[in-house]
Amino acid sequence: MSSTMTPVKRSRKRSLGLIQPSHPLSDECSVVLSELRDVLEEKALEGLPLLNRLVSLLTLYSSEIVVGDKKAVVAFNVPERNTNSLPSRHRTALLNSSMPSRSLSLAGMPDFRGSAAAAHYRKTSITDPVRCPYISPSGQLEGDLLLDPVTINQVINLGNHAESPVENVRRLVLLHPEDDPLIFTEMMTLDHNGGDKPMWKQSGRWIKYEQDVEGAFTRFSKPFVTMLHMQGLMQAKNCLKKGVVLLDVAEIAFEDIARAVVKEWGQRGLVNSVVADIVLQTILSPKHHLGTIPGENYFGKSAGHVRLVPDENGGAKYAENEDEEESDDQDLLHHPQPLRDVIKGNRRIMKKLPANTEGAAILTGCVSCLDRAISAFVRLRVAQKLYPILPDLPVPVRFIFLLLSPSENYHNERMSIARTIGSLIADEIFRKVALHTQEQHTLADAADEFISQIVAVPPGKCSADTRWEPRETESKQTRSVGMLYATYHDDDEEQGDQAENNGHGSIVRTGRLFGGLVQDIKAKAPWYLSDYTDFFAGRMSQSVAATIFLFFANITSIITFGAVMERTLHHQMASMEAIVSGGVSGVIFGAFSGQPLNILSATGPTLVFEKILFDFSVGNGWEFLPFRCWVGIWIAFFLIVLTATDMSALVGLISRFTEEAFATLISIVFIIQAFQKLLEISHDAPIVADPREVYESPCFCHLNETNPLHNVTVSLRLKDMAAEECEARGGEAVGLQCHFKPDVYMLSVLLTFGTFALAWGLNNFRHSRFFGSTFRNALSDFGVVIAIVVMTMFSLTVGLDVPSLHVPQQFRPTLDRPWIVDISSVPLVVAFIACLPAAFYTILIVMDQQITAVIINRKDNMLRKGEGYHLDLLCIAVLVLICSFLGLPFYVAATVLSVMHVNSLRVYSESSAPGEIPRFLGVNEQRLTAIFAHSLIGLSVFLTRVIKLVPLPVLIGIFLYMGVVSLLGQQFVQRIALLFTSVKHQPDYSWLRSVRMRRVHLFTIIQLLSIGALFLIKHTKTISMIFPLMLVFMVMIRMFILERIFTRSEMASLDDLLPTFKQVVMPKSARQQQREMKELIEHKPQI
Repeated sequence: MSSTMTPVKRSRKRSLGLIQPSHPLSDECSVVLSELRDVLEEKALEGLPLLNRLVSLLTLYSSEIVVGDKKAVVAFNVPERNTNSLPSRHRTALLNSSMPSRSLSLAGMPDFRGSAAAAHYRKTSITDPVRCPYISPSGQLEGDLLLDPVTINQVINLGNHAESPVENVRRLVLLHPEDDPLIFTEMMTLDHNGGDKPMWKQSGRWIKYEQDVEGAFTRFSKPFVTMLHMQGLMQAKNCLKKGVVLLDVAEIAFEDIARAVVKEWGQRGLVNSVVADIVLQTILSPKHHLGTIPGENYFGKSAGHVRLVPDENGGAKYAENEDEEESDDQDLLHHPQPLRDVIKGNRRIMKKLPANTEGAAILTGCVSCLDRAISAFVRLRVAQKLYPILPDLPVPVRFIFLLLSPSENYHNERMSIARTIGSLIADEIFRKVALHTQEQHTLADAADEFISQIVAVPPGKCSADTRWEPRETESKQTRSVGMLYATYHDDDEEQGDQAENNGHGSIVRTGRLFGGLVQDIKAKAPWYLSDYTDFFAGRMSQSVAATIFLFFANITSIITFGAVMERTLHHQMASMEAIVSGGVSGVIFGAFSGQPLNILSATGPTLVFEKILFDFSVGNGWEFLPFRCWVGIWIAFFLIVLTATDMSALVGLISRFTEEAFATLISIVFIIQAFQKLLEISHDAPIVADPREVYESPCFCHLNETNPLHNVTVSLRLKDMAAEECEARGGEAVGLQCHFKPDVYMLSVLLTFGTFALAWGLNNFRHSRFFGSTFRNALSDFGVVIAIVVMTMFSLTVGLDVPSLHVPQQFRPTLDRPWIVDISSVPLVVAFIACLPAAFYTILIVMDQQITAVIINRKDNMLRKGEGYHLDLLCIAVLVLICSFLGLPFYVAATVLSVMHVNSLRVYSESSAPGEIPRFLGVNEQRLTAIFAHSLIGLSVFLTRVIKLVPLPVLIGIFLYMGVVSLLGQQFVQRIALLFTSVKHQPDYSWLRSVRMRRVHLFTIIQLLSIGALFLIKHTKTISMIFPLMLVFMVMIRMFILERIFTRSEMASLDDLLPTFKQVVMPKSARQQQREMKELIEHKPQI
């Protein structure tokens, strides 16, 4: 497809006579033309009404050029003149110069519409006379690189059909699939310095985004996306198409390159010998880069020895005089501070640039001795180091573009073309074409392909001077080559594949015993060694910070749940058992699991089920730990059966609807527990509104002591005894002064929310604009650790008796029992009865473990080492068996901790160019963070003195931080906010664009009711046992109810597309056979 454009531009003023038509006119036309001639001699604008009358009287569609002494005007629909005497090239150009009668301004749109100045500006643009093509002083119509694109019809090829220019570009890109070097581009303009010797001054640069020189030549602007004029695009294309293009130039010095360009201009008759010398001297004029003086080298003592070498991170750095960096900084002291900062900034950029970076230079200026505009695009055969001449960084130069003209057809014409060339070179497709093409016309084809990909902005919304900062996106926008035509697929055939592409739907049953487990092992084996070495890859500080964070977060959770277990299970299991289980389970799972990013810990649902088992065993007169051991044996058996039959494939039926419901429930539990623990501190250190009540209520210790000689129990009432001492002696402390701890609770509140705010702020500091990226990343990696250390130091400085974690100091079970549970202490029938609660517990463990695994394995996290659902389930089975015999709690993947673990290991691209937004690349998948963190948890019994230094309110703040961060990262919370947001202020979510708001609210309300039902069942003791079944019921609601309420397109936006139950359960080989049979039946020949 093609588009014909006829822009109208301002030409240079020329004084030529009125060209008479070659055939007789009517009397009325002659009179009008005579009057028009008289008016044009005085003032061209007053002749426009007469010109309109003349146009209305004529009917033929051709062109006639009418030029007055002061203004050049193109008249349309004038009878055709005899053009046979003109050369064919001139005749074609003249006949193609017809253009619409409505003239538009080229200077851009005003900043404010409606004002008097804007109205005058708009009126001027309407009455601005149209222009003619270039006419030489001899009267001949000749080509002009810059004027032709704006006065003669231009053809743009947008389609990638056969033999099109875009298709030519596509073929060249296919022939060169390798990565091309990054191009650093410098733009320089000619400054005549008020008539003195001209000098080239830097006006901008590109690495990936444009930066302009501003602030009176003292700084670079913030990087921004280049805004281009269409006329600049067309003129730049014409320069590449009809201007001088030299490919694979062998010269190595800038002076030799300039001489080769001027020689080519002379051979084409664009400059004579006198002008050629002036142009050459102009090109060789001194170059003034920002922050330097011409010829000065700020990357070494000698410009000839500047070289690039790869650094340890795969980037490029300046190799010479590396030991003299401090002395180099001393050399900059004679510069003003702004220029000193520019030079230091350039040195930092050099450290980030890839080692193979090459350079480009764009030089544009006014040379009054020229007759017309001239241009040259030069590609060197081998990139040459021209620094400090060009560019301002010591990178080898590959491209040079020159544009010289005697005057401009519109304001900032040369700058517009130069910025267009800079944007073309920064584009990855045009850069590939420029590096590999052997034909000049392919460069113009690449410009057409570039134009086919641009996005137009309506006039009046912005101008070329508008600066759009690069927007932060999680994933890089893919640059296509040419336009994409529509493609069509069979919906029935692709339905299953579409569902599989949504997150975790690729897992299917193999149909073989332990077939899924074998596949997981084969998939994980090639990555197993890297799972350990990747801990030290990239930023090791990130891995260390994640380990410390996991330790404090998990030990807090484990000890908290241990204290709850101790009260709930009557000391059958407590903090000691919880710590040992965290160490053993975490290390084994981290070393052998399929997805080591999952973090095992105590969870709320398992704690509820432990209470159910305890009440059931005590009610029947059985010992709890032996009965629980039999339950654990049955759970391990069920889990192994599920692993053998590949039933983990059922996770394919878990969609975002179920994931978010479960994750929201767990996050809310974390937040509630944080406030509950904070409230418990107020019981030990209550807030006293009236201190007089405390003074009037001293502390008395009521003791009951027995005299062994007389066998008499004596009740004592002791005064002024510390409450801790009284309780240690078995007494009861009574009185307000016993627990009076002034300001402790208020300090605890301050520590909790201070830790939360500090951790939250440091986590978001990664994306701030302060300091360098290295410092920001390090600060964010250790954000939680820094928050813990800072608030702990603050608490120690204040000196109040703030509570801390109660960590066991001796390595022994809470009860006086051996570590191995004796299962023979209960009747044998108990072993068979235990299978019933074990079935429910198995459902809970599977749902709890696999829902968390599904959340971690979502495609949003861009994991590359596979999933391993079957291997995870086998590891859990082994751990349940071990913990059953040791009398330890059962641990499964904790949703909040696992999500926080993944977030702490997120990897972003390094910024190699100013303005480049770091992109999310994936997660540093490795095992050692979990192994080290759980090893520290297991050794925490021997680290009691260190752990007790950390106040409990600080760890409560981390609890609150984890719950809030995991909660706010869900689409469900965004949809909740939409319920209270007016239509005017609704955010632009991609999933919101194709669904009506009422349907979004309906989906949100259904999900909200489901989460409420889960929360109600979990916290209702009488029905809490069916909590695992409720999770299964959530999956069924999504599969059968929501599918009927919402359309498929709505579900694709709000949730994941699910495969059918048959597609998940049926082995893959059977599915393939069934599809082949279906195709055979459909294509059976008719007799």
